[in-house]
Amino acid sequence: MADVVQAIGSIQDLFAAVAQELLVTLAFFFSLALWKYIGQRNKSGKQKKIEKIHSPPEPSKKAVVGHSAKVAVDAKALQSIKAAEEQMLRLLDQREFTRALNFFRTFERDGRDIHFTEALFGSLIQSAIRVGKVDVVERLLRSMHRNGTEPSLEFWRTALKMLSSRKHFEVCLNIFSIFGRSLPSDKVIFSCLINGALEHGTPDRAAAMLHRYREATDLDPRDYVLLLRTYVAVGDVDAAESVFRELGPRMTALMLNLVLLTCVQAKQPERALERLHEACALQDSRPSEGDAVADPIVDVVSYNSVIKGFTQAGMSARCFDCLHEMRARNLEPDDVTFGSLLDMCITVNDMGAADQVVNLLMRRDQPVDTVVCTLFIKGLVRAQKLPKAVELYEEMKRRTGEGSRPDIVTYSVLIKAHVDSHNLEQALSVVEDMVTAGHSPDDIILTHLLEGCRYVSNHALGKKLFEDMLAAGVKPSDFTLITMLKLHGRCGAHDDAYHLVKKWESLYGFKPSVIHYTCLMSGCLRTKSYDQAWEAYRLMMDNQVQPDETTLATLLQGMIAAQNWDRVLEIVSYAVKCPKPIHIATETLNNALTQVRAAPGKTIHASQLQALMQRANIWVAPRNARHQP
Repeated sequence: MADVVQAIGSIQDLFAAVAQELLVTLAFFFSLALWKYIGQRNKSGKQKKIEKIHSPPEPSKKAVVGHSAKVAVDAKALQSIKAAEEQMLRLLDQREFTRALNFFRTFERDGRDIHFTEALFGSLIQSAIRVGKVDVVERLLRSMHRNGTEPSLEFWRTALKMLSSRKHFEVCLNIFSIFGRSLPSDKVIFSCLINGALEHGTPDRAAAMLHRYREATDLDPRDYVLLLRTYVAVGDVDAAESVFRELGPRMTALMLNLVLLTCVQAKQPERALERLHEACALQDSRPSEGDAVADPIVDVVSYNSVIKGFTQAGMSARCFDCLHEMRARNLEPDDVTFGSLLDMCITVNDMGAADQVVNLLMRRDQPVDTVVCTLFIKGLVRAQKLPKAVELYEEMKRRTGEGSRPDIVTYSVLIKAHVDSHNLEQALSVVEDMVTAGHSPDDIILTHLLEGCRYVSNHALGKKLFEDMLAAGVKPSDFTLITMLKLHGRCGAHDDAYHLVKKWESLYGFKPSVIHYTCLMSGCLRTKSYDQAWEAYRLMMDNQVQPDETTLATLLQGMIAAQNWDRVLEIVSYAVKCPKPIHIATETLNNALTQVRAAPGKTIHASQLQALMQRANIWVAPRNARHQP
């Protein structure tokens, strides 16, 4: 019995242990399931938050009302808006732009501007353009775009033509950015936009709009000029040639010249010449139209463009080939042609070719233009071809036409050229020609002649020319005074120079500058007239003309050479003690100090000079030093 009881107890203990294990296992699985459930809910919540963040916000009630206002307002409200629009139009007719705009903004704030017609927007925009309120123009256009308004063709034509005529090119480009494809493919609209991009300096944007321009159905040949202008700006030679071939015999001279310019700017002159020859063939193959003469495709500008390309490439032989071709086609070279050819000859230093160009110019039956001839004379003088320049000048005198006669610039260039070659006699001969032709010399010509007198040291002639021309009414300039001072200094007439500066302001109305006083001193010092140089310095100080670094350096060197240590000390003292100290080279001061130390009985001067240098923080060389650091 006891055994049975014991067995039953053992079985009960076994069941209890198993039950406990089962309970723990069930608790574990239940916890695991609960944990997974909570994790899934949290994950779902986070996903919803992310979707909420990235999803567009729901429109506010105000926005919904504004968007659907056109539908929501009743007939009475629409009638009120209509009356307001009529009132604004009347204000605009009366040039009351500001009042009309402020009235408009009261409707714009709550979205009621969506009910206004294109007529009101157009009138507001046109008025804003007239008064220069381009910011208002852009704001109104953005309102129309936001409201879904599709402006008419006439609206865009009027607005863009007004903006273009007033050079508001950036606004034109902003219109294209805002409306894009919704703009009509109209040649007027896109010509304004493309021209605006070109004028605004953004040719790439102009090129990007060309396909819309070409979508217009009413393009005629002359409208292709805008295409070619754009291709010139972006340097697209291939596209320009494509238009060239598309137009064929319908091409005009302007279009051809744009094609040639595109090639030349791309540094492809041979390609330009090929297109020129093709154009000549097209022109020759056009059928005659009775007595009517068709406008030529090839003109002088066409050849000038190609010549310019060869000139830039330094291909002189090809330039003359073009010249012979154009003359063979009965096209007379003009001023641009000759100017380009001469520039090329001078650039490559081909004086033989330059002679050929000048000879061709002089043999022309047409009048020789004064400006062109003067440019030629300048170029020949610059290239040291004065005899050829004189030959051209004589040809100009021989011609009787008004447009061929030498002018004051021509005479001035030749006078200076003769003076620079020290041929004063020929310079005076040109002056006689000028007076005979009825031209009065000016201060520039007087200055050139005085320079010539200085070169040959003819003081008497210089004084006579100066006095005679001033008596004839020539008004001297700063340069005239400087040249006279140089002439006096070169010839040792220092008293004349001194009195000229002293009396200059009272005689001619303007005060000599520090440059004139420095020139006066320099002339005196050149002949070792140290006392006269010092008198010039005292005159400058008495007239309250501030000396500069050049003045003091020039005078100080002279006074050191004269061993006048009192004046040296006065110059250095002024330089270091004036409110804005004037720099003097350390080497110059130490040179003076070395010399004054070596001079007998000048110990005090040496000490004073050294003290001035130390006061100015200028390095002082040791007494026995031979070299500067």
